[in-house]
Amino acid sequence: MAWLRKVLLGGELDPSMVASAERSGFVTIDEPLRQYSSFFLRLVIATVIATAGIAADSATTIIGAMLVAPLMSPMLGTALAAAIGRPRRTIATFGLTLVGMAVVFVVSIGVTAIIPVDVDLSTNSQVLARTSPRLVDLIIALAAGFMAALASLRRDIPDAVPGIAISASIVPPLCVVGAAFYEGVPGSALGALLLFITNYVAIQIAGAAVFLLAGLGTREFSVMEGKARETWYLAVALASVVVVLLLGASSMGVIHRNDQLRKVQDTVAAWVDGSDYRVSRLEFENDALRIEIAGSGRVPSAAILDDDLADAGVELDELSLAVVEEHRILHG
Repeated sequence: MAWLRKVLLGGELDPSMVASAERSGFVTIDEPLRQYSSFFLRLVIATVIATAGIAADSATTIIGAMLVAPLMSPMLGTALAAAIGRPRRTIATFGLTLVGMAVVFVVSIGVTAIIPVDVDLSTNSQVLARTSPRLVDLIIALAAGFMAALASLRRDIPDAVPGIAISASIVPPLCVVGAAFYEGVPGSALGALLLFITNYVAIQIAGAAVFLLAGLGTREFSVMEGKARETWYLAVALASVVVVLLLGASSMGVIHRNDQLRKVQDTVAAWVDGSDYRVSRLEFENDALRIEIAGSGRVPSAAILDDDLADAGVELDELSLAVVEEHRILHG
């Protein structure tokens, strides 16, 4: 294990880096006003930016919010406090994370309420990207959490921190929770909340792996041995099982929806083929298909399309067809 520790840390563990990690993760509170004011001011501003970015459907704006958001700090602090055997600080950093979540939720609701742009959750790409988490999101979060924990213990990789902040999406999913709650779309809110919980659990797992491999669980650094640490790791393990099961179900749902959409697109394309019409709009959501075709001449039969979709294994609750007549005007 000693060789693995040296490879991980690039040498011996620097006690001053451990002290710095404890402070940045709120395990050590030596300047409460400075530490907490910085945390909450950055969190509020990041929430405003992220929620505005969601309303504007702007990925660039949301990336800017990720760079400002400090919520990963107490999340890493919880993993660090557990590794060094400080149960009270583990609970305190976990509590700070919960308070931070509440702040993001409330501020995002406020911004959504006053912002002059309507948030259309059914078409907004920044919302849709965060409401159907999959197992791949867990893998991304594990890698980001591992790198974030490692960066807190090494002086030679600070340039990785912005990339970590972007890859570990922490605040934007919570902003989607608030926006979806305000707009009255509980399904989207729950999906975004699952993504946040996935990130949290992944950071706890990856952080524990890094901190324990680095030797922070040894007597030299650890304050307390025994049940407190084991209880926290057991809770994280149970949470990870639940998250994996939920993400597995969500992933299967995404695969099924994509398969159904492909069948719909292929069937509709075959249906209009040979006619003088083209598909100008196609929307397929919640077992409802809305199609708009444009052209001239004899309109393809909607009943035939319905039968073709059933034969392809697509079950619909609603099929809506709009026809736009186009007329050619010849000059000369």
